[in-house]
Amino acid sequence: MQKILRRVATAERVAAKRAKAAKKTIYRVERTEKKKNQWDQLAQVREELATAKQAVRDDWELGPLAPRRDVGAWSGAGGAVHETRYGVNAELALAQRNRRCRWAGGAYNLNVVVGDRVVLVDGPEKGQIGKISSIDKAKAELVVDGLNKSNIRVIPQMRMRDEPPVFNLELPMPISSVRLVHPLRDPATGVTRDVVINQLVHANMVRDRVTGERRWSRVVPGLNVEIPWPPRAEPDHKDHKGDTLRIDVEDRTFVPTLLRPPMPQSVLDELRGRYSRFRTRHEPEYIARLEAEERAAQDRKKLMKSMRTPLQELHRADRDRKKKKGKPRLTLEMLEKIGEVMAKNMERTRNSPALAGALTPDDTTSPASTSSEDAAAAAVPPTPEAKTPTSETEPPPST
Repeated sequence: MQKILRRVATAERVAAKRAKAAKKTIYRVERTEKKKNQWDQLAQVREELATAKQAVRDDWELGPLAPRRDVGAWSGAGGAVHETRYGVNAELALAQRNRRCRWAGGAYNLNVVVGDRVVLVDGPEKGQIGKISSIDKAKAELVVDGLNKSNIRVIPQMRMRDEPPVFNLELPMPISSVRLVHPLRDPATGVTRDVVINQLVHANMVRDRVTGERRWSRVVPGLNVEIPWPPRAEPDHKDHKGDTLRIDVEDRTFVPTLLRPPMPQSVLDELRGRYSRFRTRHEPEYIARLEAEERAAQDRKKLMKSMRTPLQELHRADRDRKKKKGKPRLTLEMLEKIGEVMAKNMERTRNSPALAGALTPDDTTSPASTSSEDAAAAAVPPTPEAKTPTSETEPPPST
């Protein structure tokens, strides 16, 4: 069991490492793509600005002889926005998004959702009311149905021949350019009418521990009036021929039992790794194939050993000869010679203290003569026949 747990932990670490590397790669690719789009947009803005300046200069200097601008790729698309500038690809910092969403409770707890009615407070359509169709929280922008529309040029490669060169679409606008509109009842007159709400805050924050979803209420500060959320539109699901019926989905077609495996053997082999190195039970065909591969590898090694150069053959013959000869053995003559050498060395070691005491220099002897005599004494080796005199006498032989 511990082995299985270690394998599972290793697999989880490897999977997490791969997921982290893949996520980092995707982030780098997306960041490079966004930077490229930003550079393209800036280049397009500079080009359009230079073209507009040149057009004003030509109209002033040439008059009726000024070149026409509504020909070629811009034929029938005069005054339209270039397709490159349709959507801003720059990412806003959190502080910038909070400034745009300050009146709506901030970017993190945004109190504006799709379906709310808002009024424009900036631009040529100031004062008009519309419904929010989409919100981009990363850019703190929203799109209002029927408002802030403009012509977007479409190049011939992206449209059919019978389609117009421009499309009239709603452009995204910052959240700071709109305010929420909601009907409220006047307590004095009892009349219900639309009111522009300039400030919203969140209250009664609840976080689901299971799903992590946050829910809160939006309130008008000062009045303590709760603004209800707009009802969510239910998705319209259309039935098709290939759809599975609910009765078929709820039909129980498998009952687990211990009498048979839960799935075919082939599926089991696929799930647990048929050729995994951790598996201990394999099929005979797989074992036979591995043994054949091992024999082929050994045969190849033998073949490589048989292919040798003359120098390698000579070295191999020398090694074989030395191996047959075996380790060298000492003969009796060698042992006797070694014994004699050892006896001489032992006798020299014993006679060294006696010679050093006999050669003690006198007081009148000079250091130079003493050193020369010591060197001479050290140079003369002691004879093996000389024996150190002793006061002891050998005992008489026993009779």
